Amino acid sequence: MARPKHHSGNLPAEATSFIGRRHELAELRRKLTTARLVSLVGPGGVGKTRLAIRIASDLGRGFAAGAWLVALAEVRDAGLVANAAVAALDLRDQAATEPMQILVSYLQDKELLLVLDNCEHLVEAAAQLVGEVLRTAPAVRVITTSREPLQVLGEHVVPVPPLELPPGDETVALSQLRQNEAVMLFTERAAAASGTFELTDLNQAAVVHLCRRLDGLPLAIELAAVRTRVLTAEQILERLTDRFALLTGGSRAALPRHQTLRTTIDWSHDLLSAGEQALFRRLCVFAGRFSLDDIEAVCANDQVPEAGTLALLSSLVDKSLVMKEDVKLLARYRLHETMREYASLKLRNANEVDVLEERCLEYYRARCLRAAEQARYQPVQWLEWIELEIDNIRLILERCLARGDFARGLDLAAAIGHYWITRGTTESVRWLDQLLASAEASPRTQVRAYYLRGWLSLLQGDPAAARP
Repeated sequence: MARPKHHSGNLPAEATSFIGRRHELAELRRKLTTARLVSLVGPGGVGKTRLAIRIASDLGRGFAAGAWLVALAEVRDAGLVANAAVAALDLRDQAATEPMQILVSYLQDKELLLVLDNCEHLVEAAAQLVGEVLRTAPAVRVITTSREPLQVLGEHVVPVPPLELPPGDETVALSQLRQNEAVMLFTERAAAASGTFELTDLNQAAVVHLCRRLDGLPLAIELAAVRTRVLTAEQILERLTDRFALLTGGSRAALPRHQTLRTTIDWSHDLLSAGEQALFRRLCVFAGRFSLDDIEAVCANDQVPEAGTLALLSSLVDKSLVMKEDVKLLARYRLHETMREYASLKLRNANEVDVLEERCLEYYRARCLRAAEQARYQPVQWLEWIELEIDNIRLILERCLARGDFARGLDLAAAIGHYWITRGTTESVRWLDQLLASAEASPRTQVRAYYLRGWLSLLQGDPAAARP
């Protein structure tokens, strides 16, 4: 098992784009001086991830082995939580050792800050992992983000509320408003979107009412602020007010936060062109990060022509509906988890789920089969590509198992054998044993899969399993 060298961590650059949260940052710093596990808990859209990344970025230098982020939003299978942590720490799963054992063996003598992000759909598995790490690695501290606590012994919960709302009193001085966190976020994002926005005496009332209408939810505020490129703050407020009246039967009473967020996304979605809406909902078919090539191959059709995909994607990024990241000199894209859930609803409503899942399955199957030879002659480049796409490949394998499509699932699993041998021995055994239960695959695929299964067993020192 190769171990990472001394490293500052793997935190993304978004740690630098952060507004406010003075109270929560202070509370986190205070708790982490004594607590080994701090859980940031709150509803979707309040900014738990950015808060966790910011505090880890601030404190990571104080840990000899740095601060490391384990992103779980794209992990759908609870059995792969430990695999995700091993991958995030750049460890190697190459022996007859369970990923959890690999993880705790590495962490047991490390002074390190570990961030587990988006645990809500994997609470039990995340709790088990955190509990084991705390038990075996005394110098490791953990931050988690979730919509509910993990209920692990020693857990310190820090609720993450929406941003502080500005006073509704219109007599508040402009200088005082500029210090309000919700107003700061709206102003900063609006200036970035339009290039000219400023908080003034003329627009302060509209900005205040916007922030209050949006309940201080960072995601909702950012979506509204992007519209200052084409609308004034007053026009944005007017349109949001109309939508609220429509959805609540005319009542302008305080809205539940989840309804406020859904309302804001609805409004942003309705302003998209038909092509932008189609592309946006189709992006949820990907599990993790995806590239422009992936989008063009899976999502393009008459409504989203391949030649216009880049322009549509650029527009969605500009509107903060899709996030862009630079990974190993390549532009990759992903959806915020709340946006993914929303896009999934839209995809179902458009009756496109089966079509998109089929296109996604066939795209990754065909691409992995074509690239199989590259694994022999250009293994470094091939592995870099697979590591970028592995979350999507895992999702395809899950879909194959769920649909009983064992033949194509086996094609895909066998085609990336070099990845399993060098990165995920125990995980691959699990996939292959489930897929080999069917004899539907072609003889060529079965030969490749059985050979790979036997080779993996030998790597694990298990000749009895290899012999059949």
